[in-house]
Amino acid sequence: MHAPTHRWLAQAAASPPTVIRLWAVGQPAPLMVGRQWDLARLDFGLATAAITQLKTRGDHIGPYVMGGVERAMWWLLPLGGGRRLVGAPGVTPYRRGAELFVPPPGRYLGDRMWVLADEDGGRGHALTSADDLREALRAAHRRLAGRPTPCR
Repeated sequence: MHAPTHRWLAQAAASPPTVIRLWAVGQPAPLMVGRQWDLARLDFGLATAAITQLKTRGDHIGPYVMGGVERAMWWLLPLGGGRRLVGAPGVTPYRRGAELFVPPPGRYLGDRMWVLADEDGGRGHALTSADDLREALRAAHRRLAGRPTPCR
């Protein structure tokens, strides 16, 4: 992973230099919700179905963290976007100031790993739109319940 991605992600920490140092020695580090983005935890199965919906619709998929044992994914959303997902089944928005311990980009550590958008695609570090994710979650719920998913 490129150093700019490390620096960009580290800006969400209370101490970006500490995060960079921890990642340099292969340790997980805490990033704080509400500094650079909001954060929502999604059930793994629901998140996987939502990813399928986002891809089908041609929506941008920004960075997220996958956790296998926890069967969850944590999605970075634009500031203020977390509240758009309050009350959605299978989704837990994090409060401002909460921390999530994450591995260095490009490493699998502590049963977590980053999934980052292709930086060459022109969107760079763009986050997933909370509205796009909310719509994808609605469609994913319908799909998982065995109901047809309407097209856009």
